[in-house]
Amino acid sequence: MGWNDQIIEEFRNNNGTVTTGGFGRSLVLLHHTGAKSGTPRVTPVMALRPDHNDWLIAASKAGADENPAWFHNLVAHP
Repeated sequence: MGWNDQIIEEFRNNNGTVTTGGFGRSLVLLHHTGAKSGTPRVTPVMALRPDHNDWLIAASKAGADENPAWFHNLVAHP
């Protein structure tokens, strides 16, 4: 089982709380569709919640020059 799969499992088993990596309740599970494949996917992403009505996520790939795959998927299939 990969890192993301472990995080997703912990998220689902603990009602959105992820103690691994100290994430706590700052993750959301982003559901998206593969841009080319059309395959449904789920990716855990960090979220900031500046107020009760808004959620912010950043399309970051650990400082890489390109965006993560989920960003391209969302552009292709909003």
